[in-house]
Amino acid sequence: MEWREQTSVTCEDAFTEAQRWMEEVTNKSFGSNNFRSALENGVLLCHLINQLKPGLIKRVNTLSTPMAGLDNVNVFLRACGTLGLHEAQLFHPGDLQDLSTR
Repeated sequence: MEWREQTSVTCEDAFTEAQRWMEEVTNKSFGSNNFRSALENGVLLCHLINQLKPGLIKRVNTLSTPMAGLDNVNVFLRACGTLGLHEAQLFHPGDLQDLSTR
């Protein structure tokens, strides 16, 4: 039996718990955005890293452009590597992109 069949936790449950934890750690709300939309620009992800290891991310790009968001997500992923996570444990930057723009 696969793990997915053994657990009653849905993706939505996992997203809700991850969002709750991130909001608690960063003291920032996702607002009315869904999980992916709230993380798409990478700002909350960068704030999360800086709560876990202050000063690791020196600059967060606050421009509201897709390139700025991609920059922040890439900075976040590099910081995760610095913290010891392996590439296989991380998502791909495109995973957060709005599917309607692909």
